[in-house]
Amino acid sequence: MRKLKLSLLVIFVSFIVLGGVNQRHALACELVGYSNYLEIEPNVFVSPSLNEPRTKKLLSILNLGKSRVDSTFGVMISSPIVIIVSDEDEASRFGSNAYGKAHLTPLGQCLVFGPDGHNVDVMAHEYTHSEVHYRVGWFNHYLNIPIWFNEGISLLVDFREPYLVSNIKLSQVEVDAIKRKGNDFFGGENLLENYQAARVAVDSIDKKHLYENLTKISNGEKLNDVFDL
Repeated sequence: MRKLKLSLLVIFVSFIVLGGVNQRHALACELVGYSNYLEIEPNVFVSPSLNEPRTKKLLSILNLGKSRVDSTFGVMISSPIVIIVSDEDEASRFGSNAYGKAHLTPLGQCLVFGPDGHNVDVMAHEYTHSEVHYRVGWFNHYLNIPIWFNEGISLLVDFREPYLVSNIKLSQVEVDAIKRKGNDFFGGENLLENYQAARVAVDSIDKKHLYENLTKISNGEKLNDVFDL
């Protein structure tokens, strides 16, 4: 397994050298263990500028985020690298905004939590991205998990007020339109509405059978054949 990951790392670095500059942040995640970030438990790293009481509090919040995923979908089996930073400058160095970012690559999963992501909602959200990616595999995730579905599923454990179905006022036409969006999901002025539409679009998902259905996608079945959306 170690040799396989080393081989993938060599390929990944080669990809970056040949022009995949946007992946440099994911590489920084993979190499965080060689930095001055503190590993407070296996695969969990925090900024050296965070004091010990704050670090303990963040670890507690992180565990609550994982527990929310467990209680919603079932026990997680992914073990992403987690990086908790103290400010937006640090977040940007790992390719994250002020909230959080999931880097999902052939090497694995890496979650970065910015200063506004030090809460259960954002942590549960990003952990769900990690779990979906782990269960379907990088190739199937890239080809068969559309952005709207990925974000909608993660919002099932994200209880921030704008994403609660009871607070979303979108027409069915607007909800259906989200399923035709690709990478432009994150573009334009309607990002909030895109997230809200994604949340409503997956509202009928059977949460307790999510992992079982993701396994079907991993085995080659198509999203629309597995989920009745």
